[in-house]
Amino acid sequence: MPSRLRRYDEVGHTHFWTISCYRRLQFFHDFALRKVVLNALEQMRRTFRICLIGYVIMPEHVHVIVYPHPEGEATPVSVARLLQSFKQHVGDHGKQYLRQVWRSHGCLWSQPLQEWARGALGKQSLWETRGYDFNINRQETLIEKLNYCHKNPLTRGLVQSPEQWAWSSFRYYEGGGEVLLPMDWDGRWPIEW
Repeated sequence: MPSRLRRYDEVGHTHFWTISCYRRLQFFHDFALRKVVLNALEQMRRTFRICLIGYVIMPEHVHVIVYPHPEGEATPVSVARLLQSFKQHVGDHGKQYLRQVWRSHGCLWSQPLQEWARGALGKQSLWETRGYDFNINRQETLIEKLNYCHKNPLTRGLVQSPEQWAWSSFRYYEGGGEVLLPMDWDGRWPIEW
């Protein structure tokens, strides 16, 4: 991705992230690695006291929607700082898990991941260097991005309906099953946090 991409840490803005796995490898096909992502989201929320609005974990990428303002504060935490914390947590804990799988089984769950584990694909990172960060300053846009997250597994043919994909915030907002990670947004606009 271009090195000149800029992030805009604007007061009152919400952010929609797309964070892709290195070379679009399907690390998150594995349930344990999806749990690592959930733990990273929870840690980021607790550490920075930000408002987590939505997410979806796909096999080779993650979408996250955050209101990056610490609770009760007007100034946002920089998106670069949040992304670095999230990606580092997933990278560190994800690699630790992958090493355990490799030691136990001598392989990972796909040929591309085998090549990654052997170092044949270059660096052994879980993430692409840059991600996509989109500022949201309108309620309609926030709802559009949240719906996009929730429909992503359906669009990709992973499930027949959004509530069947446990690895998103859909169940929190629409009900229909166990919620793996509660969200912070109550639906009001502008966001009061």
